[in-house]
Amino acid sequence: MPDWIGKTIGKVRIDKYLAHGGMAEVYLGTHLTLDRQVAVKVLHSYIEKDPDLLARFQREARVVAGLRHPNIVQIYDFDAVDGHPYIVMEYLKGPTLASYLRELHGRNERIQPHQVARLLKALTASLDYAHGQGVIHRDIKPGNILLHKKIGDIPLDRPLTNDVEAILTDFGLVRIANSASQTASGMVSGTPAYMSPEQARGDPIDHRTDIYSLGIVLYEMLAGRVPFEADSSLTVIYKQINDPPPPIAGISPVVQKVIDQALTKRPEDRYPSARNMAVDFYLSIGMSREAETIIGTLPEEVKSANSKLYESPPQVATPQTSMPATRKKVLIGVGLFSVVSLIALLIGAFFIFSRLTGAVSPVDGETPVTVPASDSASPPSADGMVDIPSGTYVVGSPAGDEYHSAPKEILLGGFWIDQYQTTYNQYAQFLTATNGQSQEILGAGNQPVRGVTWDQAVAYCSWANKRLPTEAEWEAAGRGSGPNPQLYPWGEDPTAGGQVLNLPTEDAYEVGSMPFNQSPFGVYDMVGNVWEWVGEPYAEAPIGSKILRGGRFGLPILDLAYRLSVSPDDERYIKFAGFRCAADAVK
Repeated sequence: MPDWIGKTIGKVRIDKYLAHGGMAEVYLGTHLTLDRQVAVKVLHSYIEKDPDLLARFQREARVVAGLRHPNIVQIYDFDAVDGHPYIVMEYLKGPTLASYLRELHGRNERIQPHQVARLLKALTASLDYAHGQGVIHRDIKPGNILLHKKIGDIPLDRPLTNDVEAILTDFGLVRIANSASQTASGMVSGTPAYMSPEQARGDPIDHRTDIYSLGIVLYEMLAGRVPFEADSSLTVIYKQINDPPPPIAGISPVVQKVIDQALTKRPEDRYPSARNMAVDFYLSIGMSREAETIIGTLPEEVKSANSKLYESPPQVATPQTSMPATRKKVLIGVGLFSVVSLIALLIGAFFIFSRLTGAVSPVDGETPVTVPASDSASPPSADGMVDIPSGTYVVGSPAGDEYHSAPKEILLGGFWIDQYQTTYNQYAQFLTATNGQSQEILGAGNQPVRGVTWDQAVAYCSWANKRLPTEAEWEAAGRGSGPNPQLYPWGEDPTAGGQVLNLPTEDAYEVGSMPFNQSPFGVYDMVGNVWEWVGEPYAEAPIGSKILRGGRFGLPILDLAYRLSVSPDDERYIKFAGFRCAADAVK
């Protein structure tokens, strides 16, 4: 491989060598436009003279780059330089699970079961999301799982804290690397110690091969070792195909059953989805209420499959056929929790445990709105949302006045944004659910809600398991991509061929009722209806102020780069302010 240090690939300068593996060398780089650290993986292959091979690499990478989930490392860009394919991705500080386990098991210690469950919940959520998009990881192992937290380091010699997240990386890298190196279809690829039997045989695979590999990771976290070890990879592969996993000493029979079902040799005997395994593991260690929260995030057909897990233990080859007493106690806990939850709902009490709630700060003495914190493993539905692809977007305007930032390139990971502004009816449902009916709001029916403060917009989005779009995301969704994106949702003509004259000037109109007023991505009403609150600004703003975008009825049409910094308690703007939400991932 060439010496990449100091070289520039695309818009990324390679700064530091980090690691290497069987398929790629990993570097720390700096995106020169954004001055942001990124990870760069340069694959071990040479495809310069084969345009068909390069096209295949790009096709595979594009599919993986489309994955957007909080527990999956985001791919920002991919291409080839001097014949070497490379991938630019999100850089997350933190050790791999492999590094943490190596230190932990060296001291003959184990991760506590409740922490194992938390890691498993995040990993299974990301896998189910990817599998729903038709993408299989193919190489689940601790080395491809990052342990990350937003603030501070993760010491290798201390127990994991509750703010540590498990994030999957190298999604699809095996398939991408195979595309780049002309590995034949059906060729054995992956890591032998974590490889499913069908993968080891070179047979066709589906999502259940990832479930098997994750079962090996679960086994390793509980046992301190992988189930199949030998002096040669061929012997390990033989054991994966033929040998049952040895039981783990010191764990309960119900936990062992979870391991056994995940590691059955026949794919059809394994869990039907990754989160089915997470639910059963939660139940097996007595965390019944947490299991209930996972089931609430599953599609109906998966919920149905999980309901069988409550009725009986996993059907695996084992001498014990009756349900253990421990499992029965756990199931009783689930039933009691469900009954209590139903009663609470019927009497109208919105009650949630303190660790799952968040309070929105009051404005001008108003009563704070308390809403459930968004669960990272429970993204919102894709209904009514638009998929905005990752990439580099141009925001700002050459106008360069106090209402326009100078043009700049912004690197965005893929995200989803509401197709329409939040309506009066939708916000009224939120107020009912959160006992906030006394709040005065403006609008009617399917008109956008207005009279909403920035904090109240944040509260609604959190309640919906979403968030406010950043200012850059909002503008990118309105203008589209390219080096010179259009300044209005419909193009460059401020009047849209005279259609702007049809916009009401005395009141807001129903969202989506003006077909011309939509962006290249199909996002409606981003100018001319109501102001929209946005989140993190991309340029300077006065301390304590918030950003409004899009203009409102009764004003001349403003371009999509127009940004207004206002005090969050300025009634002159609040009475015309609404919002829409965004999300990093959806169901």
